[in-house]
Amino acid sequence: IVSLYEGARQREILDGAQPEKTRVVPNGIDLERFAPLRKQRPASPPQVVALLGRVVPIKDIKTFIRALRILISSMPNLEGWIVGPDSEDPGYAAECRALCESLEIGDKVRFTGFMNPVDLFPQIGLLALSSISEGLPLVALEGFAAGVPLVATDVGSCRQLVEGGLNQEDRDLGSAGGVVPINDPHALAEACLKLFSDRSAWDSAQTAAVSRVERFYSQKQMLDEYRR
Repeated sequence: IVSLYEGARQREILDGAQPEKTRVVPNGIDLERFAPLRKQRPASPPQVVALLGRVVPIKDIKTFIRALRILISSMPNLEGWIVGPDSEDPGYAAECRALCESLEIGDKVRFTGFMNPVDLFPQIGLLALSSISEGLPLVALEGFAAGVPLVATDVGSCRQLVEGGLNQEDRDLGSAGGVVPINDPHALAEACLKLFSDRSAWDSAQTAAVSRVERFYSQKQMLDEYRR
């Protein structure tokens, strides 16, 4: 039984799996596809925070929108991009758009639909995940490889990805962004603001992100583990 991260493996064992028949194989990505994007980034992090995912309740887009309202109060030039299809749950998508208008940030929030991550990452300063459930999100790894820090809710393997949870070597690389509770727009906004307002913190997060994905989450490592 293969799990993406240790927390999922432990739940398998609680459900009755024999520990010796379980193992963890994290996702891995094609680093060569995303690493060149670092050179395309502007000198300063763009004041854009993006959520890359489907516009559905499990991604808790509304918490992200509420966090944007708080962020924009401190950073009037900031934009929030919601990048992903909105056709799966049209009613929820309509509610999200209405929330932007009611919070008076409709001109600051872009529902872009699908975008190629290769085109997206050089244009943003932060990636945000406000989900109430995740596994090991590939978008986080892709963002890391492109040099984009992550602020995410404490679900699935997100804390492992941001803070380093595989081993001591991983933890020593430092934080690649921030981890916040679910359904807490204030915490999400504060974590984003901390990185946007402190260039040294953003640079440190970027360095940790790049180092972590290159050391532990390459596609080659993933395939080698599955072959074993």
